[in-house]
Amino acid sequence: MNVDIIILAAGQGKRMQSNLPKVLQPLGNKPLLQHVIDTCSQINKSKLHIVVGGHNKLIQSSVKAPRSTNWVLQRKQLGTGHAVKQTLPNLRPNSCVIVLYGDGPLVRVKTLKKLISRTSRDNLSLLTFEASNPKGLGRIIRKTNSKVVGIVEEKDASASERKITEVNSGIMATSSKNLKGWLPKLKNNNAAKEYYLTDVVSRCHNENKRITAINLGNSEELLGANDAQELQNLERIYQKEMAKSFIEKGVKFADVNRVDFRGEIVIGKNVFIDINVVLQGNVLLGNDCIISAGAVIKDSILNKKVKVEPYSVIENSQIGDNSSIGPFAHVGPGTELEQGVEVGNFVEIKRSKIGKKTKAKHLAYIGDGALEAEINIGAGTIFVNYDGKNKNKTKVGSNAFIGSNSSLVAPLIIGKNSMIGAGSVITKNVSANKLALGRSKQRNIKKR
Repeated sequence: MNVDIIILAAGQGKRMQSNLPKVLQPLGNKPLLQHVIDTCSQINKSKLHIVVGGHNKLIQSSVKAPRSTNWVLQRKQLGTGHAVKQTLPNLRPNSCVIVLYGDGPLVRVKTLKKLISRTSRDNLSLLTFEASNPKGLGRIIRKTNSKVVGIVEEKDASASERKITEVNSGIMATSSKNLKGWLPKLKNNNAAKEYYLTDVVSRCHNENKRITAINLGNSEELLGANDAQELQNLERIYQKEMAKSFIEKGVKFADVNRVDFRGEIVIGKNVFIDINVVLQGNVLLGNDCIISAGAVIKDSILNKKVKVEPYSVIENSQIGDNSSIGPFAHVGPGTELEQGVEVGNFVEIKRSKIGKKTKAKHLAYIGDGALEAEINIGAGTIFVNYDGKNKNKTKVGSNAFIGSNSSLVAPLIIGKNSMIGAGSVITKNVSANKLALGRSKQRNIKKR
């Protein structure tokens, strides 16, 4: 069955007190709307119709949607029914149509698939939930036999109707044929003078067609965000859901309430993550990694048994098996560490490739370096890679020893098994198996 998915994303979100439209507010460092799009992409034979308003260009440029997506402009915001009506010319004949909301990022694929399966035998299917505080939400009206007969918005609800706790999520599914019959007949004779999509429920009932309401109970899955506080609540729910999904795969957390997932995160088995860790962008953590408190890992791959000590930052890098980083280290963009590399306290690395079992354990800067295996980088070593105009490379051969407080002025080649004396400033290439000293001679002068 073809599935047309309509995502309503035209709301301005004034209560967010933000320059961004509501659907672009971030959840886990990704726009709310992007979460909904990503969920929809998992439904077979689906086509997206995204209804946008005044921020249409900004929204389209801020999310990644399938090429086949139909972007629909709602020039005047006259209600949800009016918004869906704009998509009618593009709906496929006899398709199942799902209506979603761009600020509802937590809805699951399996829930939408259940909704689709019900629509194949029912004329209209709704997703509802039980709200402890239903203020502002549309109430589900049922007859004494529990049959759904309509939805009433709070502005139009009577005192008894406002006591109802089963509320409308806004998500519904029906056939394109039904929508094309119902939407042109909607009226705006209500307190807000808007065309409510929810009025199709009573139309369906009046035509003696079947209505099914799938009540998800006290589920947080259907929650949206209308203001900053509700967005913060969504963030906490999202983070806990992410942590729960990783726990089921064998990941261990010091505290699931103090870790942030901000992107597409993949974590292997038997990984331990301490408090206040941030994983951002595309991150892969291999089996048996240990990520200590306060670490920030962005757009990086950590292979098996990597240990990241407290308050270290890794970004746009690849870390080999059995390597250790930190504490207080910064492995910067474009860095690749092979197996067993040790990067210690207050060491910064950028745009460098470092071979197996090489060590830089204390207070060093390695920029634009190509280091082979089993090199020792002494404390205070600086790769002087910038001449004021260009970034230059330094190559260091395997088993070299770089003494403490050395400056290696690039471009430079340090040969295999060579040794650089402590405190040297090296400006010329050093051949293999050589000792290089580049410091002034010590003078001991008698005190006056």
